[in-house]
Amino acid sequence: MTGRTARSLASAAVLCLAAWPPAAAADKLATVASCSGQGALPVAFAIDCVNVADAKLERCRRFIENEACRVFPAYRRITGISLEARCPKIKFTIYDRERWPAGGEAGGRALKCAIEYLADYSIDVKSPPALGPYDTHEILHEYQEELGALPYAHILFAPSQAQAMREIGDMDGYNRAISQMREALATFESRFAKFSPGIVADKCVLAELQTEGTLYLENDRNVEQFYRKLVRGSARDQADREARFNRMYDAVSGGRSRPFLLAHGCAPF
Repeated sequence: MTGRTARSLASAAVLCLAAWPPAAAADKLATVASCSGQGALPVAFAIDCVNVADAKLERCRRFIENEACRVFPAYRRITGISLEARCPKIKFTIYDRERWPAGGEAGGRALKCAIEYLADYSIDVKSPPALGPYDTHEILHEYQEELGALPYAHILFAPSQAQAMREIGDMDGYNRAISQMREALATFESRFAKFSPGIVADKCVLAELQTEGTLYLENDRNVEQFYRKLVRGSARDQADREARFNRMYDAVSGGRSRPFLLAHGCAPF
């Protein structure tokens, strides 16, 4: 175990301070503004559990504590992004399935400094008992709002989520994520040959996802470099979005990524 991993596991044991009164209908609202050992948070985290069963109040409490005191600081370290200028407060609203207003297949959605989530995919997700429920997905969308126009809604998600799981101490989740990543990387060429529009934006995006996964498995510190070397941009043109990310991948790889990206559907960059 590296010193960094040990520190990450230690930080996962931090207990958080939440304003959570005794259970009652009006008490299904809570805010976490500080964490034990960390002090006041730059971003306050609120949760609304009015639309979940009373029996789930404890899981709501543990969930918002984990988001505020474990997941938020992990992504802050990984991305180097400070959310407080755009989001001084982030609110989670949780719903049992029969009360879910969004409809369709989506189980969660990130809005501006607000996240709506089905209980199935948030407070009810199976997680290590010592850790309790948490989520690394929707809050990452909030962080990525700072990146500008993206070539794909879930770009950088696989390595970022895996690293966050590792940093908060969910090693089972981290190992599953790594196994899934390795499997996806191993089947890239066959999937690329059968490319079907609608899965992701285009062939270049498939190549970008392959590139980021490969670089992350080579060195997990590369996920931090993805965010730090990416030039922000607001151009809506897909080619521009891909080019910005491709220049970043090539910089992180020391020039090794360019031939692969150009050979797999990406325009010159």
